[in-house]
Amino acid sequence: MRIAQISTNTIPVPPKDYGGTQRDVHYLTEELVKRGHEVFLFAKKGSTSKATQTFEYESNDPKEQLDFIIKNLPPDIDIIHDHYGIVAKANPPIPTICQSHSKGIKSRVQIPVYVSKFILRKYGKSRGYAVYNGIRMDDYTFRTDKQNYMLFLGRLIKEKGVHLAIKVAKKTGKRLIIAGTLNDKKYYNAKIKPHLGKKIRYVGTVGGERKRELLANASCVLFTSTWNEPFGLVLVESMASGTPVLGFRKGGVAEVLRGMPQLLCRTTSGMAAKVKNRKRLPTARKLRRYARTRYSDIIMTDSFLKLYRKVLDNNLYKIKKNTLWNRRKAKLQPKPNGEDN
Repeated sequence: MRIAQISTNTIPVPPKDYGGTQRDVHYLTEELVKRGHEVFLFAKKGSTSKATQTFEYESNDPKEQLDFIIKNLPPDIDIIHDHYGIVAKANPPIPTICQSHSKGIKSRVQIPVYVSKFILRKYGKSRGYAVYNGIRMDDYTFRTDKQNYMLFLGRLIKEKGVHLAIKVAKKTGKRLIIAGTLNDKKYYNAKIKPHLGKKIRYVGTVGGERKRELLANASCVLFTSTWNEPFGLVLVESMASGTPVLGFRKGGVAEVLRGMPQLLCRTTSGMAAKVKNRKRLPTARKLRRYARTRYSDIIMTDSFLKLYRKVLDNNLYKIKKNTLWNRRKAKLQPKPNGEDN
């Protein structure tokens, strides 16, 4: 199969630190190539891939990026997987799925895909499909012996509930390491900084080996989001590392942890109680096995290939004539006899 993967122009593929969408694109591209498919990747400059060919955007303007894709898209593409949205909205004459890595797809596209059934129902109005994120298990360090600290990993914004992780740390008297990008300085100065000290530390943005070590060595990870998380990749990363991750029943969290209900909490008091009774939580090996059998890059690729074939075999994508794609393509065609546009 000849497949075009359309990434965003925000972060290269794969990302060095933060970048869930680009990591999904990377894992999917590498696994598809491994299985013998031809993959053509469109991504930000600096991207590296085993794709058949990688095209790096030459502009930061979405309109110019769409033109770039139209001009460079190889012939005989079977299906386009758009993680960005600009291609699906243009309605190309090629079967195209549009994947939302957050809570919704603003424009109406023919084949929307969401990262959880919760998001599909709530924001997609049950129109489209749900395919879970997947990670490469070998990219995460598995460890059964843990150190005596809890970990919060994510952006430092109110919606991620860092202040609630601090509250759990104070209720338990245990050490807490906070790692992630500082996106809201006002929130940080008011709700986080006053509590930093010997037991509660902020170590900044982490990635690579540092991130793997923090996840693998933590006694547990606190996933304290207060909003409806579309999926919650940290949940899977933690379990892949053999580390229990405690999360609130919000958004897609309950769905991701549906086979591990003992990890779900309703309050900070309930979360603190589970931290204190860690022996009742799943073992490292059970957590690793759970992540591998449900949320690996292999499972994710299986699901997308199944969807690709469903779209192609059942003619789910309707080819339209007067579309933005066709209009832009016509405008980009050279005029006969050297005429000006």
